[in-house]
Amino acid sequence: MKKLLILFVTLFSALFIISACSSSDRESSDSAQPKDLVAGFAAEPITLDPHDANDSVSNQANLLIYDKLITFDEDNNLVPELATDWTFSEDGMALTLTLREDVTFHDGTPFNAEAVKANFERIIDEDNNLARMSIYADYMENIEVDNEYQVTINFHKPFGAALATLAHGAGGIVSPKAIEEGQDIGTNPAGTGPYKLVEWTPGTEMNLEPNENYWGDDPQLDSISLRVIPEDSSRSIALENGEIDVASPLSIQDIERLQENEDIEVTHNPIYRNLQLILNFDNPLFQDKKVRQALNYAVDKETIVQSILKDMGEVATAPIGSSLNGYSEIGTYEYEPEKAKELLEEAGVEPGTKIKLWTSEAAYIMDSTIAQFIQQNLTEVGFDVEFQVFEYSSYLDVLEDPDPDFDIIVGSWGASTGDVDWGLRPTLTSEGSNNYGGYSNDEVDELVLAGLNSSDMDERVDIYHEAMQIIHEDAPWVFLLEYSNPIAVRSEVKNVYNWGNGYVVLRNAFIE
Repeated sequence: MKKLLILFVTLFSALFIISACSSSDRESSDSAQPKDLVAGFAAEPITLDPHDANDSVSNQANLLIYDKLITFDEDNNLVPELATDWTFSEDGMALTLTLREDVTFHDGTPFNAEAVKANFERIIDEDNNLARMSIYADYMENIEVDNEYQVTINFHKPFGAALATLAHGAGGIVSPKAIEEGQDIGTNPAGTGPYKLVEWTPGTEMNLEPNENYWGDDPQLDSISLRVIPEDSSRSIALENGEIDVASPLSIQDIERLQENEDIEVTHNPIYRNLQLILNFDNPLFQDKKVRQALNYAVDKETIVQSILKDMGEVATAPIGSSLNGYSEIGTYEYEPEKAKELLEEAGVEPGTKIKLWTSEAAYIMDSTIAQFIQQNLTEVGFDVEFQVFEYSSYLDVLEDPDPDFDIIVGSWGASTGDVDWGLRPTLTSEGSNNYGGYSNDEVDELVLAGLNSSDMDERVDIYHEAMQIIHEDAPWVFLLEYSNPIAVRSEVKNVYNWGNGYVVLRNAFIE
């Protein structure tokens, strides 16, 4: 009887232990919450074809789906991605890249040199009429396959900005099978990136899941959803309610409230986009450098950044943003209204001189509010300022007018390639496509071209520094500020950030 009792107790204990372990294992399994991230943006992607994407929301989505030969790290440094190494020829006319091996596209196609050749031939072929053609076609002559994992890109002329241009969103590498078969890449993408498209409900949401064959570190999320929430306030409320995990962009009005919420973290990093006042050189008033410098001294830039932007920006220290490759600090014009008055008097500008200050409404963050503040600054140093606000479409027409009627207009430029060349060449050289004020300086033109012709970044920095010193002294703009891009995330979400181009980077995100 005693033996039977011992046996029963032993069996019961064993069953209890087994039951307890099974229960514990099940509870552990049940408690493993899915890592699903939902990001709320103001608009949806227009296309998932990286070679045809011309908006930031499309490029943000494409970052999840595609890899590029070269990319940026969190600090906007150029780093390898599908290329592991590269060298320029001595004359700067060719760039040879060694490619990563054992990489496959989402559709199973292997990545190799032929895939790279197919992609860039597609981009630069004018018959394809792709939105990003000019970024590459202006410089790429052809692409040679040296062996399975090495390509050489030959240029029409030296192209010092080549590396940053390959890191542009347009450099996303698409499956050559999709290209060859004429697949609608814009809605049916195939890249090598950490996530792949599952479903896209236009106007509502896009859903992505991990690429189980990704060559790099395993994606840390079970899914990513990109949700369309057009209204700033609705996006912020959805974040506060836990309906979404990431919100961008943010209105200045919502930022202070979100910062006070212990469940939300607001971060902001400088982006390539600067804000400035463009001076129209057709106005004889602005032919005098003293007048242009006086305008720079007349504007209280610190108050604009602190009080209007709530520190979501920084006073500009150069004609380009500080996160651009090739940036160097030049300096600022401090707020010195008395000095401004002295310079205006020396230039013979009478008090009460009329000038027109024009701005857009919401083309750039707080642009019309900033312009109104500047109107008061300029009034205080003696100008009679005619102030006018334009709707966005009309504002673009004003900028593109070959015979503009403005004296001063609020302008902004985002150097999308991430390189100093694209910060200066379109806007501040004599033939620049976006030189809306008509500034011209032969020495600046020569230096900017010399910077583009060099493939040595240290040399380029020195060249562009000299060019920007001249520009700063010439004061063709009133140099105002560089914007930051605020992003709000739930506190459990980590490793979400933006690059200098303003793209919100989700591909390395995880949830604690």
